[in-house]
Amino acid sequence: GTQGILQGTYETFGALARLHGWGSLHGKLTLTAGLGEMGGAQPLAITMNGGVGVLVEIDRWRAERRLTLRQIDMLTDSIEEAMTWAEEALARKEPRSIGLIGNAAQVMPELLQRGVIPDVVTDQTSAHDVMYGYVPAGLSLDAAAELRSRDPNEYQRRAMESMATHVRTMLEWKARGAVVFDYGNNLRQRAFDAGVADAFSYPGFV
Repeated sequence: GTQGILQGTYETFGALARLHGWGSLHGKLTLTAGLGEMGGAQPLAITMNGGVGVLVEIDRWRAERRLTLRQIDMLTDSIEEAMTWAEEALARKEPRSIGLIGNAAQVMPELLQRGVIPDVVTDQTSAHDVMYGYVPAGLSLDAAAELRSRDPNEYQRRAMESMATHVRTMLEWKARGAVVFDYGNNLRQRAFDAGVADAFSYPGFV
């Protein structure tokens, strides 16, 4: 249940901080996506390690549920607001988890284009389930459901293309000095299958 995945995710972030000589995540920014049943452990795991997290989630209901449960501290659909909150928390070295409503395959490339380089980048979307776990870029949840029903092959093609964009962005952050790792959700495999030849050049877990 939640307690088990929270413990494991907390230990993973803690191990990462120790591995890189930080001791904790104090003053460090973690960018990730997915606030579903497994991914919902990420915000508390980050803040319990002292860090600041920006967590991208396309499903507003899921994000608002995490806010109601106090598993995230703040929620916005504005990149500018999310990054302002993150920068303020980082400057004060205060733990903070910030939910950002959006599609990871769109938000992450935009952050990269803006010059944002997180200290840690990972992902816990349900990428193992192409049809139901990952929403293609450019589609609302309703539009995604309609396309999934009307043309499942096109839905799968667009979802895989979006996962490839997602991983290419993570790889670029790795090249710029971010610690990038996979958390076992099959995102790298999906991106590899969609043509990202170096999708496995960042590690799984820590």
